[in-house]
Amino acid sequence: MITTTDHPLTAEHRCDKCDAQAMVRATLVSGLLYFCGHHGREISEKLISSSIHVYDPEGVFTYANR
Repeated sequence: MITTTDHPLTAEHRCDKCDAQAMVRATLVSGLLYFCGHHGREISEKLISSSIHVYDPEGVFTYANR
C-alpha cells in the first residue's frame, strides 16, 4: 500500500544510506527504512515490491499503479 497521508516525516528523519533528510518511509516486515529522494528513487522498484507500506508525501516515486 502506498500513501501520501500518514505520520509526517520531520527533519529528524534521516536517510538510512547517506544521512540526508528522509523523503520516503518504507515499512517492511523487519521494520522501517527511510530514504532521501535520490536513494529512494535509486531502489524504488525493489522497495515498493518488498514493502508492506510506503509513505511518499512528496511523490518521489513514479507509480504505474497507485
